[in-house]
Amino acid sequence: MKFNKIYFVLLMLLVVASQSCSDMNELTDKYLDEGEITYAAKVDSVGVRAGENRIQLDVYVKAQRVENLRVYWNNYEDSVDVEIGGKTGVFPIMLDGMPESGYLFQLVSFDKFGNRSLEFEATGSSYGESYKNSLSNRTYTTEFTHYDVEGDSMVIYWGGTVRGAVGMELQYTDTSDKTVRMEVPADATTTTLYNLKGNISYNSRFLPEENAIDTFISTSKSIPVYYERPIDKSNWKIVGFSSASASPEWPATNAIDGDINTPWHTEHNPTAPFPHYFIVDMGEVVDISSFEVYRRMDDSGGAQPTHQIFYAESLADPTDADDAGWMNYGIYNLDNVVDIPQFSRATNVVKARYFMYYVASNSRSSYAYIGEIGAYSPAGDGLIH
Repeated sequence: MKFNKIYFVLLMLLVVASQSCSDMNELTDKYLDEGEITYAAKVDSVGVRAGENRIQLDVYVKAQRVENLRVYWNNYEDSVDVEIGGKTGVFPIMLDGMPESGYLFQLVSFDKFGNRSLEFEATGSSYGESYKNSLSNRTYTTEFTHYDVEGDSMVIYWGGTVRGAVGMELQYTDTSDKTVRMEVPADATTTTLYNLKGNISYNSRFLPEENAIDTFISTSKSIPVYYERPIDKSNWKIVGFSSASASPEWPATNAIDGDINTPWHTEHNPTAPFPHYFIVDMGEVVDISSFEVYRRMDDSGGAQPTHQIFYAESLADPTDADDAGWMNYGIYNLDNVVDIPQFSRATNVVKARYFMYYVASNSRSSYAYIGEIGAYSPAGDGLIH
């Protein structure tokens, strides 16, 4: 009886094994019946180049067995066919009408027998209005940029570089009324314009990606050309000041003596309290379009970051910094540059006989000092050209 049970178990195991082998054969037989699968050669590489609502695919084909190529995108909903004709090399494919977005491309090649290749994937982007709206022009430093009315020239001092910018396009009207156009490097620090009459405008050119096929241009920006002449300082007088250094001797008169190397410096032994100021009587009422200030020549560290200017046509007491007749011309930054005049300019031309250079406080120092101060009046008809 025991032997019969063992025999029965062995028989059942044999039946199960036989059935399993039959099932496995069924899984493989249907593929063997179809025969060997032949694939066409894949493309070797794809370079994707961004553009404005378009994308260029640079497809490199090394094998001579590729007859046609199909490019899919938008989850296979869109496609384009390209004839290769068994040739090799780089085949540029331009895809127009591509809304601003990122894309995943699937590339499938076909041989002359109709065999497909395995897919080759590539990613890329197109750019449009959203990108263009994000572009900003490079700035210029208004307090340095000043027109030389005697030499018909102007030096533009550019601000920091802008990411993605590859250059600038600038144009202006020269003294013969011709439009001059020029290319300016993206990293230029200054640009000098000669025979300048006015109408300066510029824009910045951008590449969204290093190998992009399209250049994007920012909105044009204008640079005003102020026609103005320096006011003669021969009759200027200091009529009041808060303090001045006695040793070394740096009096307030140094600020208007025409020498940028002789500074006015407030008293520092002992240190004079804020506010620091000096008052200038120009001798007559004049039109003022701007003030120019030179830093103290050895102050490249920028110990005085700002200053303020007041003006008045008449005062009850010209020596009094608290006289009710003072008008605020504005508070202006003072850059660390020491050998270039820095211009402070209000919105409108003002009339004044007196002005006061004023420093209410200083976050970096207890003192105030400058190398020289001057003022400008409009030259001829029309200040801005």
